[in-house]
Amino acid sequence: MGSEENAVNVAKDFVEKQSPDLIGILTSGLSEIKGDNIRDAIKEFKIQDSKFKIMHVSTPDYEGGMETGYAKAIRAVLQCALNTTPKNEDLIYGKVNILAGPHLTPADFIELREIIESFGLIPVILPDLSSLDGSREGFSPLSSGGTGMREIETMNGSAFTIAIGTCMETPAKFLQEKCGIEYAVLESIAGLNGTDTLMKMLSALSGNPVSLKYRKQRMSLVDGMRDAHFYLSGKKVCIALEPDLSLQTAMWLGEMAADVELTVIPTLSRAANAIQTEKIVVGDLFSVKGDFDLLISNSHAEDTAMRLGAPLYQMGFPVYKVLGYTTKVTIGYRGTLTMINDTANLVMKEVH
Repeated sequence: MGSEENAVNVAKDFVEKQSPDLIGILTSGLSEIKGDNIRDAIKEFKIQDSKFKIMHVSTPDYEGGMETGYAKAIRAVLQCALNTTPKNEDLIYGKVNILAGPHLTPADFIELREIIESFGLIPVILPDLSSLDGSREGFSPLSSGGTGMREIETMNGSAFTIAIGTCMETPAKFLQEKCGIEYAVLESIAGLNGTDTLMKMLSALSGNPVSLKYRKQRMSLVDGMRDAHFYLSGKKVCIALEPDLSLQTAMWLGEMAADVELTVIPTLSRAANAIQTEKIVVGDLFSVKGDFDLLISNSHAEDTAMRLGAPLYQMGFPVYKVLGYTTKVTIGYRGTLTMINDTANLVMKEVH
């Protein structure tokens, strides 16, 4: 918020103190309405010092939601990092781009990498939020780890792109247009069907079968689904999450025969059309009205759950009233079983 000169001065401070490879400037609604010409200002700054890259992402508060800005930022990083179209000899067999949406926890990124590597594939995950798992030592304004710029610059040599979440289709399509890399969008990598789809795709890309480890996890999930079915079947559920996470959550709840009677999302997206729910509303937590056995939302929904008289299962962003959420796996067979047991225990407690 402020003038173009202020933005450039802040960027200069970052250069001097952190020596970054990339600086991202995201504009607010006020800056957009005021008409700050950030794009031209950073172009001039970039010419003066070409040792790093700087990008502008237009993210006004009045346009879209969290997933919208997240997807714009990922596309901007790719546009900034990928300058050339690779030659055939630059393509690396078995290398796969993973564009992961904001609905995954830091632990999910670790789990996802392990799953992909179990097939003998080489994943380049953008972004890799596993660096937010709390493993830093000392104080630093920046997280350590993740996917660096040099690795991002090699994404044009991958054989395939997997977009996790519908909001990631935009950057995946950019990769296809820029580098000719085919892509697929996975609406869910949780639940029985969603995880099966991920496993089949990875098996097809690698030519290797699903390992015994994940076949056993699948059997454990099926057994757990049978145990929890009695407690979740027919239960009335309200979901109030971002669109992609709402879609994924509704899919595994449907496998448990739970009735998702209301889904509240902050903004419309392609995911909204695929959510398995009786009613969908674009709004906020004040839009949650009805009689439910379970509410699934972020920590801000605690008061809403008390008003409804329903137990709250906290997930999404932000979750700050449950310890250990960043280390919680919510994808794959193992993560799905954890969520099913957690929600069934909540409902079971209320029933008793």
